[in-house]
Amino acid sequence: MRPVLDAWVALIGACRARAMPIIYTTPVSRADGADVVLLPTDLSVETGTPSLTNCVEGTPDAGFPDEIAPRSTDYVYLKRRPSAFYGTGVAELLRTLRRSGLVIAGGATNRGVETSVREAFSMDLDTVVVRECCWGGDAAAHAYSLDKSMKMYARVRTLRQTLAMLA
Repeated sequence: MRPVLDAWVALIGACRARAMPIIYTTPVSRADGADVVLLPTDLSVETGTPSLTNCVEGTPDAGFPDEIAPRSTDYVYLKRRPSAFYGTGVAELLRTLRRSGLVIAGGATNRGVETSVREAFSMDLDTVVVRECCWGGDAAAHAYSLDKSMKMYARVRTLRQTLAMLA
């Protein structure tokens, strides 16, 4: 995680230097699990766990590492589904801010990041995914998502390329 965290620090710093809005989403569920998706999927049947598991809202696991913690000027949205847009208010915020471009970074590359990228494409948002700022627990799915799937819906760039674009 350290290389990804260091990349996030660099990206967030570059965005802050350009007065770009920083929007955080964090996947959370209620402590009682009432909002956990229990729909049967092939993965849930294989593993015996719900297909969408999140951190419990209000616990330290649902927070952010100190190095990239949100500031008072940032926007923080709780998400209960993979997409950064579904039920969060992020799309409305982008319209209010008159923003049509996104730089996306995040965890669970083949789940939350990819789902958000696909939805951003459907909303006509110009999206750049920062390769070094994504991570996933399944190396093959992570690579496929960055190298194949998301290229249909966004520009996948290295951190260096993204920083150059922002300059």
